[in-house]
Amino acid sequence: MENACLRQREAAYGGQQEEAMRDNKMRRPVALSVALFAFVTASFAQATGRGEKSEWHAMGSAPCAWAVPIRGPSNTLDVSVTIQSLRNNGFDCYVHVIENAPPNTFEALEPLLPAAQAAGISVWPVLIPPSEGGNSLPYKTDYIQWVKALTQLSLKYSALRGVNIDDSLIGISSKTFTRSYLCRLYQTKQRINPKFLLIPTIYDLDRGVADRLAGCVDGVWLWWVNLEITNGMRSLLEDSQFVVGGRFPVYAGVYAHRTSWHQEGDPVPKILQRALEIACRYSDGAVIWNLPLAPKSGMNPLLDVARSFAAGGSAALAGKCGGANASATTLSPHGAQP
Repeated sequence: MENACLRQREAAYGGQQEEAMRDNKMRRPVALSVALFAFVTASFAQATGRGEKSEWHAMGSAPCAWAVPIRGPSNTLDVSVTIQSLRNNGFDCYVHVIENAPPNTFEALEPLLPAAQAAGISVWPVLIPPSEGGNSLPYKTDYIQWVKALTQLSLKYSALRGVNIDDSLIGISSKTFTRSYLCRLYQTKQRINPKFLLIPTIYDLDRGVADRLAGCVDGVWLWWVNLEITNGMRSLLEDSQFVVGGRFPVYAGVYAHRTSWHQEGDPVPKILQRALEIACRYSDGAVIWNLPLAPKSGMNPLLDVARSFAAGGSAALAGKCGGANASATTLSPHGAQP
């Protein structure tokens, strides 16, 4: 359209102004593009707050470790060994599931949080949804009370970064976590501590889901469920970012262990490597499920892959997971291409 307008103006002004108009024809699109980019960038930052929010990369610059619990005496969580193992492997983010029996209990947070805070490690409790029994004790499916209790605890321990609700939109859980209820949870924690984050787990993110969540969550954990290939993972994340439109962060979840739907075995190291590369580049951060973290797991090749993405690791995106300065030219040639 712009070129057609310029041709009409050249004809009107006559030949003597043809050279000047040709010059403008080259310059004007560049100027307009720069101005438009500045306007869109400023509007986006103002509308979403993304330009100011440090919590936009709340999982940190390395993948967050949802690790196999390290058990101590009486089957309780061995806090000192857990913290030491996280530090030894370069992880500064830890997922703690709250269930109804040790070592995954609410009571375990009491010794875990001060130790994690002293070590500079953020902690993410996970609540069990109705579709999985809703058996997180003591509040079970009273998620309003859960959010109140955890947010109040975060005022004492800033290491308590936020809370995840597992499988929030799966099966009967979707009837609990309506937009209205999610907004109540969000408003509850906002009144107590706006820095405490509410981030549910999902497995699909289309425009309908994005609209349902926007304004009522601080992000999502979006899981890639294929343990054998990564084909389509990049598209999933890019499409998800598109429909979200900057309204909340999208963190990619990957699996480091066999699952109920894939019992043939763990993912092979090159697939985990590729999945983490895609997760770190095309999402706002990554979470790794069931990562073997115990000292005896030191020779585990999947742990070797995961810690290569920590600061100082050998991966191209080591210490840059979710960072905006990642370059597509550094993706590993190993594994399936997206």
